[in-house]
Amino acid sequence: MSEAQRKQKPEQESDLGLGGFEPFFEDPSVKLPSEEVNATTSGDSSYLNGQVGKLVDKLTELITLNVDQRVETARIANQLIENQRQLVATQQILIRLMERSIELTRHISAIEEKLPAVFELPAMVEQLRMKVAQMEGIELD
Repeated sequence: MSEAQRKQKPEQESDLGLGGFEPFFEDPSVKLPSEEVNATTSGDSSYLNGQVGKLVDKLTELITLNVDQRVETARIANQLIENQRQLVATQQILIRLMERSIELTRHISAIEEKLPAVFELPAMVEQLRMKVAQMEGIELD
């Protein structure tokens, strides 16, 4: 097969469905996106160095922000732990106070049960005094 036939045959057989893209491949004056103004060449390193510098600055800011957030998170976690300790201590104090309150309530209830007898004591003493006087034969006014 001749050289011309080999070149024509693959082109005819391989229709890759690239319709509309032929100008990019055929016309050398058409600029591809990689050839636009913002692109750098191997000889233009100042633009690349500037971009790298900006990226490094941004990365530094992000790392600093990340470290600051971790420090703040650790501080908040420590404060939370301390608050929980204080809460537990307060709850223990409240439990002790409630136990004392229950003891005092029982004591007061026991006293209240005995109060009616205490209030009746003067009358009982008077009755006993009268009985003793009567037994002794003493007249009372």
